[in-house]
Amino acid sequence: MVAGMKETRIGPLRMQPGVEMGHVLTLFFASFFGIATMSFINASQPYVLTEILGIPFAEQGSLSGRLTIIQEIVLLLMLAPVGAISDKFGRKPVYAAAFFIMGIAYFLYPLAGAIWMLVVFRVVFAVGVAGNAVMLPAVANDYPQEASRARMLAACFICNGLGLVLILAVMRGLPVRFADLGIDPVTAGRYWLWTMMAICFLAGTVILIGLKPGAPRQLTPREPMLATFRVGLQAARNPRVALAYLAASVSRGDMAVLSTFFVLWLTHAGVDAGLSTAAASQKALTFYIVIQAFALPAAPVFGWLLDRIDRVVGLAIAMAIAGAGYFSLWFVPDPLGPMMFGAAALIGVGEMSANLSATSLIGQEAPERGRGAVLGMWSWFGAAGILAIALVGGWLFDNVSKIGPFMFIAVANVALLVWALLLLHRARSVAP
Repeated sequence: MVAGMKETRIGPLRMQPGVEMGHVLTLFFASFFGIATMSFINASQPYVLTEILGIPFAEQGSLSGRLTIIQEIVLLLMLAPVGAISDKFGRKPVYAAAFFIMGIAYFLYPLAGAIWMLVVFRVVFAVGVAGNAVMLPAVANDYPQEASRARMLAACFICNGLGLVLILAVMRGLPVRFADLGIDPVTAGRYWLWTMMAICFLAGTVILIGLKPGAPRQLTPREPMLATFRVGLQAARNPRVALAYLAASVSRGDMAVLSTFFVLWLTHAGVDAGLSTAAASQKALTFYIVIQAFALPAAPVFGWLLDRIDRVVGLAIAMAIAGAGYFSLWFVPDPLGPMMFGAAALIGVGEMSANLSATSLIGQEAPERGRGAVLGMWSWFGAAGILAIALVGGWLFDNVSKIGPFMFIAVANVALLVWALLLLHRARSVAP
């Protein structure tokens, strides 16, 4: 510790010299709003497509998939530049700008008069998401001492989850309330998204005021992109690393199928049942909140389990739960009926366990030499999973069945379960 500088402690968390209580609380505040502000764009999209743009239901699945693909491509292009800019100019301005840019996108999104405008506004939103996605782990790693790093990240992720559940619980009923006030559906949709714009601006302002200024003290040179890919691919000669790469694709696909198609499916079901788009969106978001509410307590439980068993065994268990969750949707007769609560709960546990098991496996297996390259390759496989579910899932949603995307990702979970079991069997058969 630097002489003369008091160490900040928050419970078991010990901070680096110069990191004050206000800086940490600001990070927790930003974490609370982080996932919610990034996820709401998909949660509100069925309403925007139906009431504001008048897109036919038969075209909404493919369009939602294309918008997700566009956002993911922008993210892939922006992640490295955002990190480099924050290394040079500091985390605070980049983190605050991310929320302000998302807020601007939320202002523009319901003003779109054509699909091409929606695409442009989604690109703007993706730039903000890139900043948010990079800055949270960056700041969360900057602030704590090494002994508190994992617990600091866990605290931020808990704030993420709480914010997602609580903010969506408040936001889900606003279109109905606006309609009850006599506001027309188009204006109600705009007010709905502009409320999220205000939340983004609030978070960005607090970050500007409270986050620690300055650039990080220690920087490591960045490897060339081609060198990173080469090292990452060579590491896949280890079967457990290769399994972790595919686990990234499947686990990120789990998240993408929920954020892109779940609310869309249930909103369509509600409108088909005679509900208004506002009421259908409210009902759909209720079940999305159930998923996240069950994912939240699953995190510490499954995290505890993963620290005590072989990580490949943990991955197999996670894939079994996730696969069962998605397959259970096949047996739900009414997407808005009581059986959906059980399916949503199982999906929530499966989603969280899949992501934790994939992350913990690569964390364990990534070699010390070239670790950054391996983790980077793991992230690229995750992006590929999102692109695949957006492309294939969108086509299935519009052309085959509304539950097509969920059956697709269910099969992917089961396939990865089988591979994990085969890897375990092979390891035992060659063990002395």
